[in-house]
Amino acid sequence: MRREAGFTLLEMLVALVVLGLLLAGLAQASHFGIATYRRTTATIAATSDRQATFRALRRLIAQARPGQPPGTPHTLALVTTLPRAAALSNRLVFAEIGVTRSGDLVLAWRPAPTGPPLDPQAARAGAAHVEILARHIAAIDLRYWWAARPGAPPAWHEAGPAGALPRLIRLRILPAAGQRPWPDLIAAPWRAPFAAGG
Repeated sequence: MRREAGFTLLEMLVALVVLGLLLAGLAQASHFGIATYRRTTATIAATSDRQATFRALRRLIAQARPGQPPGTPHTLALVTTLPRAAALSNRLVFAEIGVTRSGDLVLAWRPAPTGPPLDPQAARAGAAHVEILARHIAAIDLRYWWAARPGAPPAWHEAGPAGALPRLIRLRILPAAGQRPWPDLIAAPWRAPFAAGG
């Protein structure tokens, strides 16, 4: 008996099963690769956003000038200078950094009056421009390093000196539940030699 040319039904079934296994493996590998790419891209974007936020906060603190109201444990108030990119005629602003009820870390700023401030509260007049610096934030915790009285050694305080600058400001950003932790930011105002108790 002579065999017809071609494949038997059993050979065709085996070939289809092997092809199905190869396609399933390829689909799983593609899914894993795409998911890994998305996670990596999201992590890089989040890290880049955090670095940009830290640079902005550090610059605002470094450019701070005397004349602000006393700092609090959960809101940072500064008389500072905006970057040149702001393209304002007077870049000197009164800035407040805090967390909204919706969990956004925001910078609210108003143009500061020109000339030396006579009253720290006077800088708060006018409509505020609000910029979101980060999302999914539970709170911020601030500490101010300054000497409470002349001749006393500097120490960390929950409140900053009214009108004068602390030597250092520590900003701890507390993320919302399930978010990656933020490192502490410690920055010195550029006029720290003229700081309170200094």
